[in-house]
Amino acid sequence: MKKIGSILDNCSDPDLVDFRQYLEKILGYSQRTSSAYGFDVASFLTFLNKAGIDKKAIDRDTIRTYLLECNVEGLGRTSVKRALSALRHFYRFLYEQKGYSDNPFETVLSPKANRRLPDFLSHEEINDLLDSMAKRTDDFAKRDQAILELLFASGLRAQEAISLQIGNVDLKDRILRIIGKGDKERTIPFSETAQKALSDYLVLSRPILLAKRKVDKGKDEGYVFLNRNGERLTVRGLEFLVQNAAKKAGFTLKIHPHMLRHTFATELLDNGADLRVIQELMGHSSINTTSIYTHVTYEDLRKTYERCFPDTISKEEKRMEKAVVFDFNGTMFFDEDKHIVSWKDYAKSRFGFDLKDEDFIDHVHGHSNKAILRFITGKDFTPDEVLGFAREKELYYQKLCEEDKENLHLVDGLEEFLSFLKKNRIRMAIATASMKPNVDWYIKTFHLLDYFDIDDIIYDDGTLTKGKPDPMIYHRAFERLGVEGKDAIVFEDALSGSVSAKRAGSGLIVEVDDRKRKDHPDLSGIADIVIHDFKKIPKEILDFLSL
Repeated sequence: MKKIGSILDNCSDPDLVDFRQYLEKILGYSQRTSSAYGFDVASFLTFLNKAGIDKKAIDRDTIRTYLLECNVEGLGRTSVKRALSALRHFYRFLYEQKGYSDNPFETVLSPKANRRLPDFLSHEEINDLLDSMAKRTDDFAKRDQAILELLFASGLRAQEAISLQIGNVDLKDRILRIIGKGDKERTIPFSETAQKALSDYLVLSRPILLAKRKVDKGKDEGYVFLNRNGERLTVRGLEFLVQNAAKKAGFTLKIHPHMLRHTFATELLDNGADLRVIQELMGHSSINTTSIYTHVTYEDLRKTYERCFPDTISKEEKRMEKAVVFDFNGTMFFDEDKHIVSWKDYAKSRFGFDLKDEDFIDHVHGHSNKAILRFITGKDFTPDEVLGFAREKELYYQKLCEEDKENLHLVDGLEEFLSFLKKNRIRMAIATASMKPNVDWYIKTFHLLDYFDIDDIIYDDGTLTKGKPDPMIYHRAFERLGVEGKDAIVFEDALSGSVSAKRAGSGLIVEVDDRKRKDHPDLSGIADIVIHDFKKIPKEILDFLSL
């Protein structure tokens, strides 16, 4: 999705301007909330403009088409739900204030968002992180230590942390005065270790950072936490700081500010705090928001119990703890001939390189575009350059596929198998080395959203720094589905992909062997089962899934 600023700047609809003023001046919404709503409305108005549809003339088909486009663009359920909420508010405004005849969004149901349990650190992990941080001696160690200690000790939101001012910190009595969401004020205590870390930072480190300020040199706006240039931190800066601080401390888990907030709440609950007290400390408007932490501790309790009494778990519960992950090319859709032709032609025409048949097993099948381009050119390209080359190549690949309509379908029996898995509530994901242009085409061409949540289609989005055969992509898939590797089946066709799945600890690796494929790799010793299509599912797969 485009940045909020660019979308809003390019949308000059006067009703949107009036709507945002109404939100801020009449309803008292913050500018940030107004911008978020404005972004969603502006995106919809841009869609209408491109389609040549007047905003007064929209109907359910228009809305359905827009939601489909949102899915194709990769918006998750939560984002779509927020967009529908914004549009419902906008058309209610047009109905009440501008004389529109009705609100077409009033009867549109929002998608049910997946309620994911919050990520949090265990008691041992948070202690390990903070102890590791305390050993740092670099220039930003005291600031980073103070931030992490305070985020954990007080459960601050990222925006609350960067907005915290010195005048709202009582070091002696260890009290913070916080202005939270909706300008609601609350008072939060903090720990003695956070007190020491904060005191050290304010006395020894913050003055040095402030002296580095270039704009309005020497001016102190009173914000507690400053960046390396002596200016107030941004939310994005805080996220980067937290992640980078953990790396500098040698902490292997990826963390973010909200994870420390979740850890704060979980620690309170685990130590017997009343849910209403946690609600007050967290600044939640509704107790329902706070109650999610009871599920976190219950999950821990349940897993411990099940380890001790495995016979008490029903077949349905066992089944619901399993997952299936598919590679795409060569596994769900047989495209090996077109894959080879498009890469050969592209490598020759774009880079003057002759790809040979024997190169595909070791350097192309299952590998990321970045790795393939490195092999072809001997160079490393930036993410934007890789994306540009990938788009060029994929357009030709898609053209080849679409010209062969007869074979433009999922592997025989796969649609029935996916429906069967969905009916039995087996969690499913796709883990492909393809990039977004091709993934978008897959989603649209093969109607993948009939079976998969958009968030569970994992591809090379630039954050997968290690391609197959490294296990990173399958680790991500298992984490996204909330299962351990041993409880997941992986369907693969490439040697690098099967090695990746094995390294990630997959409980069962199934080789999908296209009989027509000339250079199919030998996966013996890696794959547990070989299938040629999905028309008859082997008993080993069904038994693994408790089906």
